[in-house]
Amino acid sequence: MAGYCVSIMTRLHPLLLIVVLLMTLPGCSLEGDHAASVLPLEIGLMEDSSGLMAIGESADPGVSDRYRVERDNRTSLGFSRSALWVRIPLNRVPDEGDFTVTVAAPWMDRIDLYLPNPGGRWRRLSTGLLQPGPAPTVGGFVLCAPADTPREGYAYLRLESVLALNAGLELAPRKRHEHLCLIYSHVYGALYGLMGAMFLVNLIVFLTIRDRAYLYYILYLLSIIVHQFCLQGEILLLPYSFWPYVPHISLTFTGLSLFFGAALSRRFLDTPRNVPVFDKLLVAAQVLSIVLLALSLSGRLWWGTWLAHSIAVVGPIIAIGAGIRALGRGVKSARIYLLAWIVLLFGVMAWGAWSMGWLYRVRPPQMMITVAAALESVLLTLALADRLRLLMRERTALAQRERRYQRLSITDELTGLYNHRFFWSKLTGELEYAQQAGEPLSLIIVDLDDFKKLNDTCGHAAGDLVLAATGGLLRDRVRPADSACRYGGEEFGLILPGTNSQAALEVAERIRVALEKLEIDSDGCPVLRVTASFGVVEIETGDDAKGLFERADKALYKAKDGGKNRIEKN
Repeated sequence: MAGYCVSIMTRLHPLLLIVVLLMTLPGCSLEGDHAASVLPLEIGLMEDSSGLMAIGESADPGVSDRYRVERDNRTSLGFSRSALWVRIPLNRVPDEGDFTVTVAAPWMDRIDLYLPNPGGRWRRLSTGLLQPGPAPTVGGFVLCAPADTPREGYAYLRLESVLALNAGLELAPRKRHEHLCLIYSHVYGALYGLMGAMFLVNLIVFLTIRDRAYLYYILYLLSIIVHQFCLQGEILLLPYSFWPYVPHISLTFTGLSLFFGAALSRRFLDTPRNVPVFDKLLVAAQVLSIVLLALSLSGRLWWGTWLAHSIAVVGPIIAIGAGIRALGRGVKSARIYLLAWIVLLFGVMAWGAWSMGWLYRVRPPQMMITVAAALESVLLTLALADRLRLLMRERTALAQRERRYQRLSITDELTGLYNHRFFWSKLTGELEYAQQAGEPLSLIIVDLDDFKKLNDTCGHAAGDLVLAATGGLLRDRVRPADSACRYGGEEFGLILPGTNSQAALEVAERIRVALEKLEIDSDGCPVLRVTASFGVVEIETGDDAKGLFERADKALYKAKDGGKNRIEKN
């Protein structure tokens, strides 16, 4: 099963990459099209450090110079305890009836939109995690302004969050907004579907082979998916009663993804052995992830958010460094793994740095982080498949070496038969089985006649030729279930499971005749001929291996005393 999964993933390697790349293109173009056609080209930003300013004060012409004018559609104040006022010029709003104002930041606690009324008063529309309003949209909160909203002057948006004061702002006619939501829903659905497929594939592999690397990966990917739900707004599909806990959920699963990502890297690269320096850094990242979980569960979201984004920025760098070092030390499976973390690096670092206010001028598309996560999930799946393939190859080679060494340890090098140690082990095992199963078992002892004389006359080289030829003959004359062994110098033993004495006598006779006809060429002597004497026994009640052998040995000596080249049964 594991091998089948590896084969499938290896063959799908190019196809999956093409699919994901095609999916990233519409994602990027949608973001660009959305920004270019329906977003304000100029907004004003004012930080309210007290958090107490009301709309009257914020819209007072006397504070107009406190607004920093930006030709951008995103705020990027990083983590701030302040409130943020956003001034939006209404002359940029499409004059097509009612329109929507979308705050692409599902982590905002409070969002208040102030629209001028024809009578000079302010109309307030509110939503956010702590003051649920209209149903959320794909990627954040949406407020719908009525058609009679003036198209001159300014609308004011107040943002407040315990997390980052960063948000994308989008204005669009209602129909245009609904159309874009439908497109985004399909794109995000495809990205989450891809990550879900990778989760299921790797879950099946883990349940098949029980490799901890796959366990860490599926836990990491599950945490990433939930974190993306929080980041992109799908978490807001939960009932309103859950909304105040969204920051806690987001930070908790951020901590889990960082912890299991580090665990995956340590297991995948075997960092304790291959890159111990980076292993210490990954362990430190895991410790910080546990600290992040503690901060999240204890409600200290401010410090938890800082820590989460800091680890998210630095973590991929550590993983990439470990991958480069491991690759340099011969860990071939680190190739695709390295590419996966490089892909995530661009997404996470850009997003994390922007969220912390470090990249004010650079505004990565909100979809970028989800695209990076989806692409990374595919690449890590391929990396794990490649790692498994290499491990299986190594284990196969190791098993072959072990079988070879085992075979050498129980094989006589000259004759190719089993050796003395195997003979006694096999005889004991077969005897116990035969007695328990009530089946017959026979033993044949073979001793070459006048072998010492042959060695003295023709030399040990000729004797070795005779032994080798005898070993080959015995191998050819027994069944696969039988065991032919070289017991001593010129002494051989044949263990015949499921064979009674009569059948054993027939086997011995066939071997005796074949040996008698055997001719062996030798440089030191004329053509060599050899005969042998045989002792045949069948197990009896109460026999043990030693007793059975002694009875066969007595039969053999009887054959020797009877004139050699003959068979005796005991």
